[in-house]
Parts: sequence; structure tokens; C-alpha cells
Amino acid sequence: MRFFFLFLILLPLDILCQSSIIQVIDQSLNEPLIGATVQYTGGSTVTDLDGKFEYLPDRYPDEITITFIGYNDKSLFVDSYEDTPKKIYLSDNLVLETMTVTASKYERRLSESTVSVDVLKPELIANTNAITIDDALDKVSGVQMVDGQANIRGGSGYSYGAGSRVMLLVDDMPALQTDAGFPNWGDMPVENIDQVEIVKGASSSLYGSAALNGIINIRTGTPTNVPQTKITTAYTLFDNYQDSTKNWSGDTARYSYMLSAVHKQKFGKLDVVGNAFYYKEESYLNDNFDDRFRLGLKLKYRISDKAFIGLNTLVNKGQDSDYFIWENGDGRAVNAFPGSVAESEVLRYFIDPSFTIEDNYDNNHRFLTRYHRIENNNSGNQSNFSTTRYGEYQFQRNLDSLDILLTTGLVGSLSSTDAELFGDTTFTTKVFAYYAQLEKKLGKLNLSAGLRYEYNEQNTPEEFNGLTIPDGKISGGRWIGRLGASYEYMEYSSIRASWGQGYRFPTITERFITTRFGIFQIEANPDLIPEAGWTAEIGIKQGFKIGGFKGFVDGAIFTSAYQDMMEFTFGFQGFNPTFTSKNVGDTKINGLEVSLLGTVDIGPLSISGFGGYTYINPTYTNFENNDSLQNGLSADVNVLKYRSKHNGKLDLQTDYKNFSFGVSYIKSSHVINIDAVLEGRGFEFAEFPDILGVKDYRERNNSGWDRWDVRASYKYRGFKFSFLIANLANREYTLRPALLEAPRSFTLRLDYVIDWKNTSTY
Repeated sequence: MRFFFLFLILLPLDILCQSSIIQVIDQSLNEPLIGATVQYTGGSTVTDLDGKFEYLPDRYPDEITITFIGYNDKSLFVDSYEDTPKKIYLSDNLVLETMTVTASKYERRLSESTVSVDVLKPELIANTNAITIDDALDKVSGVQMVDGQANIRGGSGYSYGAGSRVMLLVDDMPALQTDAGFPNWGDMPVENIDQVEIVKGASSSLYGSAALNGIINIRTGTPTNVPQTKITTAYTLFDNYQDSTKNWSGDTARYSYMLSAVHKQKFGKLDVVGNAFYYKEESYLNDNFDDRFRLGLKLKYRISDKAFIGLNTLVNKGQDSDYFIWENGDGRAVNAFPGSVAESEVLRYFIDPSFTIEDNYDNNHRFLTRYHRIENNNSGNQSNFSTTRYGEYQFQRNLDSLDILLTTGLVGSLSSTDAELFGDTTFTTKVFAYYAQLEKKLGKLNLSAGLRYEYNEQNTPEEFNGLTIPDGKISGGRWIGRLGASYEYMEYSSIRASWGQGYRFPTITERFITTRFGIFQIEANPDLIPEAGWTAEIGIKQGFKIGGFKGFVDGAIFTSAYQDMMEFTFGFQGFNPTFTSKNVGDTKINGLEVSLLGTVDIGPLSISGFGGYTYINPTYTNFENNDSLQNGLSADVNVLKYRSKHNGKLDLQTDYKNFSFGVSYIKSSHVINIDAVLEGRGFEFAEFPDILGVKDYRERNNSGWDRWDVRASYKYRGFKFSFLIANLANREYTLRPALLEAPRSFTLRLDYVIDWKNTSTY
């Protein structure tokens, strides 16, 4: 009997001594975190290669605390053995420790950057069901997407599909369509993104001509120690517009459908990432559709600890139809103006071999190359074909005696373009550049200085549309510089200041495009000259922790000045409405930006959010003495075209166990100025009828626009089920004249992640 009583006494102790295996996981990527520090009453440990640790507490209830660099600390109470969690999720620490490469061409902490840099994580892209990356970029403070063109802090307006002032990079290499300087956002692999880095302000000293207004760098994903497959599908149903006269499709559903897959795995020294994507849309606008697929492969082979080779490929193929301008601003806004529909069959791909090595003297050498082919078979005699060969050699050395990091490099690019848009004539573009940057750290002070020389050359016919081009060559070179400093006066808090020059050489399209669609025509302007400018900024990033609420607030005051700014201008030649790219003179943009990012745990609820407000004052410096400029604007106000002075954004998410709920809001003020011709004014001989209804529509909708989006999701094992409503209030609005944006839509999305060591990853 005494043995029985002894058993009863020791039984609770035996239960207490039972151990549990807990896995620590990245909440965004659903990947195990290796080396996270764990503390509890029984001691401390670190997670293993599978992100797991053995939990053996001295008593219950107990508190587990997990810390990991770059992530928010996590503490939770465990009441009993049965209450012990199998998985614990950590969220990144509000990007304060995020590593970025774009601003300096090497990895450094975001808090050490001397310029404004924002980072988009894949979790936000997935949570918002962003089909193309520009859908997600619209959530970033200071960034506005206008019909596929990025506008950072008002540095760009709307350029009718050519001449981006924002450089698009994929894994640090240029990805703009070279002949037009246009980003094909639908080509970018949203299914395989590690993070997107947005640099605000002139960055031409490191990245050349197209980086006059900033940079968007898409860094694709890499394998982890655990093989992983992710499959995603989503179905979106578009609602009718509130204005019943715009419901052209009757009972026929307008919808989109997406299916994607990505697999990441290490095979010894070889890293492999494969991705596939399919998208089909029957648009809410008449005559518009999209049907395309994408395949990608990313290989990295480690020759040794100091050398590896890489090969990335991405292939996009599809067909689509859209229109440039509506028939009228009334019920016909969903229809195309006669002759303005463009149908396309496209094949676009790039192949990127690369080689990186660290020599015996601790110097880093990097060789980047890209072959980029674009085949756009367009209707209306607007087909274009281009090939770009890009190469870059980068050298990096730490000058120990001076405590300076030197980054320098050579760039060469050769593009050829053959297009009906340019009169079936072949044009070639050559770019050569040298750049150097010095980075020095003095305690908590970071200093940087950069310099670049870039030479651009366009080879053209000596005669083009009756114009003479001497020797069939247009060329120019320019030195570009930048200076920056940041001081980290306390942990996660810093003040920064920067000044950088920008430079943009006109694209082939801006100088030589000649085409027409319906009654509209686009005329060449070989006399177009390069634009230049500079951006200056003073900013502060302040980390805070108030009770359980922690995060940071970032504020910046900035100014940009441009000389000989290029803009597509809408006017008349005779009675023909005509677009021509012109130098409109000097401009200046002053502004400020404030953003906030924070998180707080309230009992079992985890609440996180970010938002920001941007104000700009974009003006022409020669407005008062330029009658031609004034006549070309829709309002007698000195404001650059196609800019909103005020822009605010907010995104909040609440997580409870396996449930999540999120809401986002965007508000932009009214666009004051557009091309006067679109409103039927600005002609010297007479006023013109408002045949497109643009003036009437803008007068009826002159208070800007706003949009609410909501989302909810539930995680079960490897599955994540999401329901999203975009444009909740079903607001009707335009981002640029004569093109309606989407009405309210409803989306069902399913994500399934397969962890090949543990299929229960959520």
C-alpha cells in the first residue's frame, strides 16, 4: 500500500517533468527560425536547425520568452502541460533591423541608411492579394501608382506609357523596358518575393539615368534549410458600378482567376527556386481582358565559401486587350473611344548569369549580366521588339587603415529596338558608366559619398520624318554625385540628411514614337534634351516603446528641383489631337512626409499597423512668364500636372490565434492640373467641345478619392483561407483622366504551404 501512496505523491512530479517540443516560426514566411534564444523557469536554450527546442519547465504556470535579432520579443504564459503550444510565431521587428542593399549596393541595416528607404514584405503582398507588385506598392507612403507608372513624392506625373523616372530593379539589375523606359509590372514574380525596397529621391549616382526620382528593387526569394512548396489560388468577382448606366455586361460575371506555385530547396551546394504563375481576367471594362502565364527559375551554386555562380530566368507570355481612353465620362466610360483599343500578344524574358567571389585579400568581386528580350505584337501598327544586353562589374574593398568601405563598378548596356512605332526603323542605345561610393562609420555617425559618370548614345537614321539628325547619332555624358549622413543617437533612432543629383536621358520612345489610335496621334520630337535635377532631405526615425506599444515614427522634409523636365504634352496639330514629349522647363517640388509603424499585444490579440501622410507642393519655376505653359494646363494654377498634393494611407491588422482581420484606407486629394486639351480648352483659336466628358466628370468629382479595403483569414494546418473586399464602399474614381478604376470586388484566396519535414506549418 505504501508504494501506491508513494506513486500518487510522485505522479504530479512526473507530469511536471514531461518535456514538450516547440517550434519557433517566422510569422510572415512560415519558416523555422534557427538560433532563437529561449528562456523559461527551467533554464535557457536556442532553437535547432528545424527551429525547435525542448521545453522542460520546473513548474506550472510558467512564462516562455523568445528573442531573435530582427524580430519582436515574444512572451507567453503556459498554465499546464496540456496548454503547451506546439508552435510559436515571431513577427519581424517593424523592419528596424531589416537588411537592405539598394541604397548602398551592399547589405546594411535600414536604420543606418542615409536616405529614405521603405521595405515591403511578402506578407503584405499576400494579405492584400496583390496580383501585380504595383498593387502592393500603392500601400507605401509617398508612392502613387498612376496607370502603371510609379510616382514617388510627386517626382513623376503621368507619361502615357513611357519615360519612367523611377528605376525598376529585379535582384539589383535594371528591368525597365529599355526603349520606352516603362515597367512591365505584370512580369514581376509576386509569387516569389523576399522583399521590395523603395528608395525615395534621386539615386542616379548609383543606378543611372532612370533613377531620377527613386528606385524600386524587387529581391526574389531564396531557399531555407527546409524545402518548401507554396501553392496559391484566388478567384475575384467584380461588382457592378453604383451608376447603373455603366453596367454594360448584364448578367455576365466579370472576374479574375489566379494560380501560382513556388518551390524552394537546397541540394547540397545548389540552391533551387522554381516558380509558376497563371492569371486570367475578364475585365469590368468593356473590350478589356488579360490572359498570361509566367515561369521562373533561380539557381545558385556555391563553388566554395567565398565563391558562387548564379543563373536566374523569368519568362512571361500572354495576350491582353485594353484601351487608352474612354468614350465619354457618362455611362459610356466603360467603353473605349473608337480606335483606342490595343490588343497585344507578348513574349518577354530575361536570363541573368552572375558570378561572385571574395579573393584572398578580402576584396569582393561581383559580375552581373542580363539578356532581356521583349516581343510585343500589338494591334494598330504598334508592335515593338527590343533586345538588351547588360553587364556590370562591382568591386568592394574595406580600407581597414581608413575604416572606409569602397564600392566601385563599371556598367555597360547595349539595346536594339525595331518597332512599327518608330517607322520600322532599327534604333540602338548604348550606355557606359563608372561609379564609386565611399562609406565611413565614425562611432554612431554614418557618412557616404558617391560619384558616377554616365555616357548615353542613341544611333538613329540621319533622316527621320523629314528631320535631320547629324551623323545619325545623339549622345551625351554627365557626372552625377551624392552625399549623405546619418547619426544613430539611440538604439533604433537616427537622424539623416542627404543630397543627390539625378539625370535622365530621353528614351527612344519619347524621342521617336510616331503612331496614331483613332483620332489621336503621337508625334516624334528628336530635339528632346536630357533632364537633370537634385533631391535634398532631412529626416528622423524615432523608435519608441510605451508600455506594450512599440514601433517607430519617421518624418522627413524634402525638396527636389528639375531642369528641362520632360513631359508628354497633349495639344493639337491642326485639328488633330496630338501627344508630343517636350521639355517643359524647370520645376520644383517641396514637401514633407510622416509615417508610423507599430505593434501592440492586448491579451490574446496582436495588433499591428502602419500608415503615413505625404504633402507636396509641385510647381513650375517659369510659370508666370510662359503663356504656352499656362494655356496647356486645365487650371490657372501653378501646379504640375497629374499630381495630388495630399496623400494618406493606413493599414491595420489584428491577429487572434489562427484568425486575422485587416483593414486598409487610402485617401488622395483632387488632381488640380491635367492637359487642358482633355477638358476642351487651351487652344489659341477657340474652345473645343468637351467630347470626352473629362471636364464634366472632373467637375462632378473634384474632392479627390478614397478607398476602403477589408480582409479576413483563417489558418488551419498548412492552409490559409482568406476573404477580401476591395473598394468596400464601391466608390467610382479615376487615377488619371478618362480611365475608370475597378468597382467593388470580392476575393476568395487559398494558400497552402508544404513543409517537407513537417506538413503542419501553420
